[in-house]
Amino acid sequence: MGTRQVDLKALLESRMGNIEPAEGSRASIENAEMHIPKNLMYDAESTEFKPETKPVLSEVKQVSVEETKAFENEMDRFIKTALISGRDYGKVPYGDKPTLFKSGAEKIQIFLGLIARAETVNRIEDYNAGFFSYEAKVYLIDYNGVVRAEGVGICNTREGKYIKSSGYAVMNTVLKMAKKRALVDAVLNVAALSARFTQDMEDGMRPEPDAAVQKPDTARREPDAAKAEKPAEAKQERTKPKGRRASKKQMEKLELLMQQSHSSASALNKYVKREYGIDDYTMATSAIASTLIQKFEDAARQA
Repeated sequence: MGTRQVDLKALLESRMGNIEPAEGSRASIENAEMHIPKNLMYDAESTEFKPETKPVLSEVKQVSVEETKAFENEMDRFIKTALISGRDYGKVPYGDKPTLFKSGAEKIQIFLGLIARAETVNRIEDYNAGFFSYEAKVYLIDYNGVVRAEGVGICNTREGKYIKSSGYAVMNTVLKMAKKRALVDAVLNVAALSARFTQDMEDGMRPEPDAAVQKPDTARREPDAAKAEKPAEAKQERTKPKGRRASKKQMEKLELLMQQSHSSASALNKYVKREYGIDDYTMATSAIASTLIQKFEDAARQA
């Protein structure tokens, strides 16, 4: 007896074509569909996320000073209570503000009752050259399906921390980094936290102005007596730290990490002067150099 093949998909479609939901169930289905925001769903044809920003003009209202202050106070209390320093945010050696990490952004997003949806809006994948670049956009959406904030992030395999790695080995990491940057950007926007946190490590890089580019007219107006005092003051400020000087190997490691994170010598000098009372990071002791190396490595892992 021969074996007969059956097209199960066609059979099910032919049998279910005339099936209709019961009258009592139809109202429930329609009610559920009304409460499911379309921009939380994926397009049935392309399976790509296509957000639909609802018009919110009817919901927009002027926020009072008292309401703004109350929001800031509540956000401040949440950050102090729920966010953990070193895990959700952290200070980097060359930044004035702490860097908000992905885990901290996710906690703030949940606290605000928002859903994050990520989309890769641009990509370059050159398999011959081993170069990969991704631009991501993250939408923060409330329960009603309204897009409350957007964030963008770009990452590529020629950045300092990835340039020495094979592009093929880190392409997934680079894609995730772009999405992470977009998420942090969106959270900082929706929660108005740019004054408290920086975007990510790169945003903390603020090289100190070079003395060579000082305006000539400013220098000419300076009294001669003040000019004469400055060398003596600078000489007095250069205090030699106590302890064994950092080894050549430590300095090479520190400068490599500085290069990979795009930090500048002037910015690091400002940091060590503030934290350790020395004017030049090359004067650091072995203990200070070890601490700086650890800070750079911790920041790179968190990014």
